Amino acid sequence: MPTLNNATLTLGASLTVTNNVVTGTGVFDDLMEAVTTHLEAQYQLGRITGGDFATVYLGAMQSALQQSVAYAIGAEKTNAEVLLITQKKVTEYGQTLQTTNATPNANSIMGKQATLYGEQAKGFKWNADQKYLKTLLDAWAINVSTSGTAVTGITALTPTDAGGLSGMNSHIVDAEPTG
Repeated sequence: MPTLNNATLTLGASLTVTNNVVTGTGVFDDLMEAVTTHLEAQYQLGRITGGDFATVYLGAMQSALQQSVAYAIGAEKTNAEVLLITQKKVTEYGQTLQTTNATPNANSIMGKQATLYGEQAKGFKWNADQKYLKTLLDAWAINVSTSGTAVTGITALTPTDAGGLSGMNSHIVDAEPTG
């Protein structure tokens, strides 16, 4: 439960000795001032008589106190939420190195993370290409060893279209990680 410091119930309250008037600038003080004014008006108009005045005044005072506490706590909670939202904006913009809600800067935490994900994806593709190449080379080695053909006579793995693999070297180079 928050501490009531700025929106206190009785801020600067004092009792005037001459006419027994309570003055103050707290939430409860302001509500009771309004309640008292309305009760006095109703009493002067004869709508509230002596015995009923005490009952109505007590009920109004309890209600004013209850509402004062609810208001004061609500104000403190709102102030805390505003600070939290402000901090969240600072944190979010700090992670993206932006002053607006635009795409993250490449040097920010989120920008570097996006770059990392891209490089990881390239790495997975590069790894798959390397495994494919190893499979081809293993098959080629088996072919060479079983056919008895000299290594220089096999054109299946040349970097051009001669072996039907359409620029395999450039395909593999394009998949290499950049960082």
